[in-house]
Amino acid sequence: MNDNHKPESRVSGVEIIKRPNKLREKVGGSADGKPGMIDPAALARAGTHVARMSDAHIAQTRVDLTDLQEAYRRAMTDAENRPAHLKRVIKISDGIMTLGKTFGYDLLSDFANSLNHFLVPLPNPSVAQLQVVGLHIDAMHVLVRDDIKGDGGQIGQALSISLNMARAKLGARRPA
Repeated sequence: MNDNHKPESRVSGVEIIKRPNKLREKVGGSADGKPGMIDPAALARAGTHVARMSDAHIAQTRVDLTDLQEAYRRAMTDAENRPAHLKRVIKISDGIMTLGKTFGYDLLSDFANSLNHFLVPLPNPSVAQLQVVGLHIDAMHVLVRDDIKGDGGQIGQALSISLNMARAKLGARRPA
């Protein structure tokens, strides 16, 4: 038997092995079970890093929204290649959705998710349905322009209600 596995007890031929808690040790805890403490300086460095990443995230989101707007414009004007342009809309929107919540832009992520859920089941969206896509993009621009985080408060609620109404009115209809 090696030193990492210490038998705790034996009961009728069964050996209970107590293994060291490696996770506790990684966060500063001791092998005997005393809780650890993460170095406050390390926490401060992590907070600074996240703040820098947050600034980079919002700059990248602005670029992504510009690309999203362009892909949407092409989908509206180039009917022959519309499916390819809409795939690009979905891909860009998915990237916005993935990172938004990480940096506190919950509503931005929700709108990107809503856009994708609206668009994916539409094999050949009408111009009116494409306008709903445009409304989502416009709403995302507002959130980023005004640096609206979290649920967006009253502005976020008003935008959400408007988008929900548009999706309900023009969304894909499932056969009965």
